[in-house]
Amino acid sequence: MLHLKSYFSVSEQQNLVEITRNIAKVNGGMIIPVMATGQKFNCSQTSCGIVGWLSDRTGYRYSKINPVNNQPFAAMPTELIDIAQSLAKLVGEFDYQPETCLINFYPANIKSKLGLHQDNTEQNLKPCIISISIGDDCSFVIGSNRSRTDPLKGIILRSGDALILHGDSRLAYHGVQRIIPKTSNLLKNNGRLNLTIRQVY
Repeated sequence: MLHLKSYFSVSEQQNLVEITRNIAKVNGGMIIPVMATGQKFNCSQTSCGIVGWLSDRTGYRYSKINPVNNQPFAAMPTELIDIAQSLAKLVGEFDYQPETCLINFYPANIKSKLGLHQDNTEQNLKPCIISISIGDDCSFVIGSNRSRTDPLKGIILRSGDALILHGDSRLAYHGVQRIIPKTSNLLKNNGRLNLTIRQVY
């Protein structure tokens, strides 16, 4: 795992916010997905790239069609592709192909969290996962790739941080315990924006 603190300048972060707003606009807005149990997520989502990540009553999967507007997901902007490939090179992945970016928005309240999970929906589980944090700080936890009951390490992810899960950490259990309100004024209504870039195939 590679945690790059303050990797993005404030102006770069502001540009990323505009990029995500444009993606959401093209996609017809963001949705609050549900799990297979019917329970709602604690964040709203959208995606860009050749596929988008979905969760509903049928489970987790990637799809070429956005259920909001029944159209292909917005293309991944070249800025995101360039950022992802530059970051992947830092962990020795020189042929990294960014194929999707999942955008999560966590509102600034105590219920904003993401349970412990593995990122294992991709067909190719070797390429790294790149996570970009914008807005309020969050309490992030990560464990091993063996069991969700193994000990967890806590990290504070702040606006402008980049986190790369690669090697053994690629399939590590991880989650967001909580958002720490009013730790950033970058987003108009506070909260946290997270961009997760993956190579799917």
